[in-house]
Amino acid sequence: MEEPGRPDETPEERERAQIARFSQYVLSPEAWFRIADELEAAMKLLEPQIERFWEGFRADAGVVEKKDSEPPPKHSLINVHMMLAGLAIENLCKGHLAGRLTWKERKKVKAGELPKCLDGHKILKLVRRAGMTLAEFERDLLARITQVISWRGRYPAPLSHDGIVPFPQWGNDIGRIKTFLQKLHAHVEAKESSRVI
Repeated sequence: MEEPGRPDETPEERERAQIARFSQYVLSPEAWFRIADELEAAMKLLEPQIERFWEGFRADAGVVEKKDSEPPPKHSLINVHMMLAGLAIENLCKGHLAGRLTWKERKKVKAGELPKCLDGHKILKLVRRAGMTLAEFERDLLARITQVISWRGRYPAPLSHDGIVPFPQWGNDIGRIKTFLQKLHAHVEAKESSRVI
């Protein structure tokens, strides 16, 4: 939705106002953290269906007894959940980095440009830029989430055949994602009151 301007506003005044809003949002760690919170809230809505999917999968594999006669969900929503997790991680990292921009980068933002360190969806790189130490299993999780952000959560295929690679799923990642998000929230010092997990 386009934000309304004054009826007598000149194009130059409108552009200055847009740049001012842009820089206000980009330079505010809280704005980035608020979007992360919304993404996490959306993830939480998907979790019961994902749990039902995995219960049905384990029952079909004979690992557990089938609990009820309710049919398994039509869609697993696993990739959508992971995509939302990746975007939440991205926003938490970018909020942290926005609060630590150099004066040159801040000047760029105030001119209406997004600095390179806040651009892109490579969450492993963003988490490292945010200064967080990762265990091997966390690097694996983030690599898989990055692939989901890139295409698996949005498209039926990647940009090229080279992107068709094995995609291991280690059962239900919900718990691992929640644990990682809690760790990241603490690392980037996102306000406790803004947490939804």
